[in-house]
Amino acid sequence: MPRPRHDWGQIVGNRYIWDHRQLQFAVRESVLNMDIERLNVEQRTEYNTIVDSVNNRDGRMFFLNGSAGTGKTFLYNTIARSCRRYGNIVLTVGSSGIASLLLDGGRTAHSTFKIPFNVQEDSNIGISKDSEYAQLLKEVRLVIWDEVSMQHRFRMEAVDRLLRDICSDDRHFGGVTFILGGDFRQTLPVVSNAGREQTIGVNPKEVVNLPSTINKCQNMHEMISSVYPLLGKDGPMSTEHLTERIILSPRNEDVHKINLEALGNLQGEAYTYLAAEKMIRDDHGRDSRFTTEFLNILNPPGSPPFKLDIKVGCPVMLLRNLTPKEGLCNGTRLVVTRCGRYVIEAKIITGEKAGEIVFIPRITFQPSPSELDIQTERRQFPIRVAYAMGLASCKL
Repeated sequence: MPRPRHDWGQIVGNRYIWDHRQLQFAVRESVLNMDIERLNVEQRTEYNTIVDSVNNRDGRMFFLNGSAGTGKTFLYNTIARSCRRYGNIVLTVGSSGIASLLLDGGRTAHSTFKIPFNVQEDSNIGISKDSEYAQLLKEVRLVIWDEVSMQHRFRMEAVDRLLRDICSDDRHFGGVTFILGGDFRQTLPVVSNAGREQTIGVNPKEVVNLPSTINKCQNMHEMISSVYPLLGKDGPMSTEHLTERIILSPRNEDVHKINLEALGNLQGEAYTYLAAEKMIRDDHGRDSRFTTEFLNILNPPGSPPFKLDIKVGCPVMLLRNLTPKEGLCNGTRLVVTRCGRYVIEAKIITGEKAGEIVFIPRITFQPSPSELDIQTERRQFPIRVAYAMGLASCKL
């Protein structure tokens, strides 16, 4: 390859800061002014208070509480664009991939702040103060964190310690203005020292009377046919047809059964992808306590199945953040367009990148140690069939 004639590192400078500067150039003054005019009285009050805190560098913290559909995301994006218009760097993060896709320049909190997955009370985030990424965090004037009610407080405290250290400021979050938003009504009540049954309030004797407007299906096949009436007919279903409907279930076991039956009703050739599985050596150097066949039947949460069956035209959901800037976040829905040996071609059907064709490679998963106290590695495509989804995976 020919050598470059210019030192692009000196021209661009800090690549992280340069990426955020592009978001500032994308702000359209006329559109922003129209959005500001559309704010209601309460939203305008919050907008003015937060923008003043950013401009004056007061480092205040705010919490926006509101249920779905009350305009939190619209207010987030309006505030972010307004602050970026004046040259301020704004980080927009969400606790889930779906939430981050709705924010301008949004990424997940784990990706933005490099939060460890198994965070403890005294965990520290390993970002060097001399790194380019630390330079970005020093320039940040506002952080918008959506769906914060889904986060454990240890993660928030780890981010607080990180920003205090990098900014050399002992104020909360290093003096950076923080907007925390969400709806605690979506969080189950906390029952001290209770098991799963007590936490979700299971009562086998309780009878729930459904309204007459709700259709009742006699079996799973009837339910799938009611939700996906075009499934199994000639020709693939349109992306609009897939994005307008989904089957929700509180149990992952039921989700798996529904997806298998729906996939069987879809016409076309089935492609099977088997994962590569192994157990990580423990402190004593042992890695053969369990056979490979046993490891294959394990189904860790958040990991793809060992045996992945898909067809061209079936909807799938992404299980990991691959390239958030390109719309490939945890929770993104896609439809399979081609099945190769090493990659899967798919079209995004949700978010701002809807309609774009992407390629999904195999990646390595390291789930949390199971109840058997074993640590495994599974290399598989990071997707699941998504005719049905668990309630925890959806942002309504």
